[in-house]
Amino acid sequence: MYKVDATGMQLLLGYSDVFEVPFSNLTDEIGKLNMHKTLSIISELISVRNAKLNPVRVFNYEISVPFETAVKKEILGIEEMLVNGIPSNPVYCKNWHVISLQMLLILLKKVLFYGNYSTLTRTDYLITKEDYAQIIRLQLAVADEVTEKNKAEFDKGHFLYSTYHLNNLPSVAGRVLRMYYMLEYLCRSKSNFPDDVQGEYRDYNTAFSEKYGITVVQYMAILFWELQPYYSGDNRLKYLTTWRNSAGTYKNILNRELLLKTLSSLSKHPEDLREWATRTESEEWNFEEFQRSPFLFDGGDNYLSISDYTLSNAFFEKLFWLIRDCYPYEDSRAMAFYGRLYERYIQDLTREATQKKYTYIDEFTIGKPGHESKSSDVYLQKGSKLLAVEAKGFSVLNNVMASNRDVEKNNRKMFIDPILEVDKFAEKATKEGERFSGIEVIFAVAVSMDSINANPYYYEDIIREIEEKKVCSRVRYFFNFSIEEYEMLMSVAEKGVDIFPLLQEYFEESVLPPFSNYLRGKGLNPQMTAFMDEWYKRATSEMFDILRNNEEKQGGD
Repeated sequence: MYKVDATGMQLLLGYSDVFEVPFSNLTDEIGKLNMHKTLSIISELISVRNAKLNPVRVFNYEISVPFETAVKKEILGIEEMLVNGIPSNPVYCKNWHVISLQMLLILLKKVLFYGNYSTLTRTDYLITKEDYAQIIRLQLAVADEVTEKNKAEFDKGHFLYSTYHLNNLPSVAGRVLRMYYMLEYLCRSKSNFPDDVQGEYRDYNTAFSEKYGITVVQYMAILFWELQPYYSGDNRLKYLTTWRNSAGTYKNILNRELLLKTLSSLSKHPEDLREWATRTESEEWNFEEFQRSPFLFDGGDNYLSISDYTLSNAFFEKLFWLIRDCYPYEDSRAMAFYGRLYERYIQDLTREATQKKYTYIDEFTIGKPGHESKSSDVYLQKGSKLLAVEAKGFSVLNNVMASNRDVEKNNRKMFIDPILEVDKFAEKATKEGERFSGIEVIFAVAVSMDSINANPYYYEDIIREIEEKKVCSRVRYFFNFSIEEYEMLMSVAEKGVDIFPLLQEYFEESVLPPFSNYLRGKGLNPQMTAFMDEWYKRATSEMFDILRNNEEKQGGD
């Protein structure tokens, strides 16, 4: 029986946990707010939620205190209750939080539903300590509502699934280099692919430029620039609006036309989201429209980034759909080649990371003409052990996270079916050829954009179904990794670590930690592989040239 890894568990506080006097009517309070100011403060609180205060030296140690500690004391005025110089009030525990990404996004939806839209044009305001306190209190009241709703029926599996995918932000650098390699390098030439793939080739770059008037790299450069404030190391509230004037922000950095084209594809006016916010108010994990439109604009020249979570999503999911919209709806095969780009990235990453340490085996076919079977995308061999990789460019379905629907479909698509594909081919190859002779144990890995997180409420059933249906006795260990987790595995392999005993031990764990946590717990510190580092530097170099308004790089745009 698998158990949840509770290491580093965090507790979200509600209003009733912090204050003795009950909160007044939430919807009434929202209706009294200046909407323009409120949206700004919500966005700012999201950006600093994980910040730490500047470290202080105590004896010979440097201690970094969570920024939230200052929020609790200075903004909310919560009594500290010092005992021998140490806070005894449990509210001051590091893992007890008063600021939450999920609850702030829910509050944002409520503001779009119940807010006073006439105040959206009132931009001449000051932001005070009490303004911050008010919004945090509203967020705490939202947390109470969610807690009360879930008292009757709480789905632990759905909670673990959703909170993991909301709060486990992927590496932006990884997303940048992947998309750059796939679209700006691989997709530039049909000759990068074998003959059987060339028939599926689509020139996504040209289609994107023709539809939106910007290149894919220009689009990525704007996103990259907009993400910088989230990684600036700011650990304070600015008492200034987070709405930014597009002309002022990009003065002398990027031409205005290019900026507006990019922002327009990623922005919506708050009122355009009102119907969705109203319809999905009770769905506390439904942030689909924020993902589709990570920026808000106020109808003037000002825009606002909702969160790093929704903005980083635009590097893959949003870009995918922008490309899809370049082709007619009835063109069902428009994105088939996208999967080929993803497969090729994983193949090239694996080959480069494992040189001289493993035997790399590329995709191949077996069988008589007309009855061929295609292998998994990548194989790595070391002695009698084989790693078989099936690349699937899928993400967690929105229905799973937003409304707890299609869970089984999602798990099957991302984990069960790819592993059974590996298994089926392994059995066929065993019977029809010598390709796998000498192989005693096969480790099967399905690599998707997200992973089935370490969730025993689903994992147990998944493992059981695979065990019941697999036919090849040599397929003994099987995993679903996100692309980021797989990159970590390749980083470890590149350093000379034998990945097979590592994977075996992870498979046999009774407590399920995310794979990244497992590696770090082993004293391993996965970094970018040399291949990844090279392409990240190429991507950022070109994007910085664009941001510096280099006309030659922009092709005269």
